[in-house]
Amino acid sequence: MIEMLVYSRPGRVELLPALPGAWAASGSITGVGVRGGFTVDMSWKAGRPTEVTVTSVGGRTTTVAYGKSSRKLTLSPGRSVTLRDLGR
Repeated sequence: MIEMLVYSRPGRVELLPALPGAWAASGSITGVGVRGGFTVDMSWKAGRPTEVTVTSVGGRTTTVAYGKSSRKLTLSPGRSVTLRDLGR
């Protein structure tokens, strides 16, 4: 079920790739471990991510993508970054 909300492979994290319609209105997840050494916290509204925090637990570089939008991140272990309104 988590992979419907966050799909990852080393170097890439895809947000809401298969969000069920029943969950699209709004929701959030926290502390989801993704491949490459990162965790993701995310909230969404109307089927789109509104805020995403990516934290490195050992990873260095990854790309966060939603639809056709993407953003490459480079983080030191223990650091995080928050993205807002990705895909607008």
